[in-house]
Amino acid sequence: MTFHPPETAAPLIEGPPARRWPAVLGYVLMLLALPIGFALGGEANSFASTGAMYLPFVLLALLAYWGLSNDAAKILAVLWWLGLLGLASLGIISFTLLASGAIDPNGLSTGGGLDGVNWGIIGGVSGISALGLLLGIGALLPPVRRTASRVLPLDPDSFVHAIALALVVSLSLVLLAPLIVTGLPPLLSDAFMQMAESSGALDEQSNLLSTVYVLVWTVPLAIFAVGYGVRRDFGASLRRLGFVRPTLQQVAVGIGVAVVLVFAASYLDKGLTLLWEAMGWPQTDGEAFSKLIAFAFTPVGAIVLGISAGLGEELGVRGVLQPRLGIVLSNLLFASLHALQYGWDGVLVVFLLGVVFGLLRNRTNTTTSAIAHGLYDFLLVMMAIYGISI
Repeated sequence: MTFHPPETAAPLIEGPPARRWPAVLGYVLMLLALPIGFALGGEANSFASTGAMYLPFVLLALLAYWGLSNDAAKILAVLWWLGLLGLASLGIISFTLLASGAIDPNGLSTGGGLDGVNWGIIGGVSGISALGLLLGIGALLPPVRRTASRVLPLDPDSFVHAIALALVVSLSLVLLAPLIVTGLPPLLSDAFMQMAESSGALDEQSNLLSTVYVLVWTVPLAIFAVGYGVRRDFGASLRRLGFVRPTLQQVAVGIGVAVVLVFAASYLDKGLTLLWEAMGWPQTDGEAFSKLIAFAFTPVGAIVLGISAGLGEELGVRGVLQPRLGIVLSNLLFASLHALQYGWDGVLVVFLLGVVFGLLRNRTNTTTSAIAHGLYDFLLVMMAIYGISI
């Protein structure tokens, strides 16, 4: 097991001043990209909108690192986490209501459309979000972290680790709330698909570009999220992420794992289909899901999806979170991030795949798990394009 030095008394910035300016410049450029993009409109606006979804979490990490030596920063970090969780909960509630058809999105602009509000959905999602909040608050308590550190590779005395634990636990429950309450993924609902089609949200070119924007934001934000410019220099940040040059053997292992997973996932999917049918449980709507990712059903789209999912998701989950929260807990967030587009059968498959990628990351590095993840997604899409089945 790799030893991680405690982060309770770390200086705000390590290294000589000459190494600080790239990180400071990076933060400034990311912050400036938002107002500039919104002002320019068009694709620049889409790029900025993507960044606006991810940047607040990096700012939370920055506040947490400052909180290692500053009590005021600790308070700000906790308040920032509460604000993010509150916004996420409100967004999920609204999104679930829209997807369930409980409110008419066309009537909201005229003050109508609220007559069909389903208070059961609001209460259910709010209750689960509140549970996530309570568990997150619990994660901030030292006795809870000391207990958790017996099974998780976290430092119970580190404020950074405390914030990470609180965020992952609370956000995972918020993201799973719609599936827990309604049993159906919001993005695949009839109401959402109709709304998306009428608004042009399923435009293939726009979605392809949006996937590229996610990747462009994710890579630098993952580097900053592990303390680049605050605790680590650039090289140390990459090593902390496990984003290193793989050996030829590791590349071969990543490719081999991807191929094996394609076969394994195919048989797993068939087995889950039989189980779900026998139990009468709702399954993921394959036709609706295909419409949702129609942009990927070209060779170029398959490549973009593979690189974005493989590199972006692996850096965020296996790179940033897993070394501190372990495979299971970090993978809970990984699976919950897919709960808006998959039913419970799909979420289970994602979780099991994440366990494999997590084990691979532990045995090798994040680069190798990214190769396996990206190639797996690429092969699945290419098989769908050319009608290849196992």
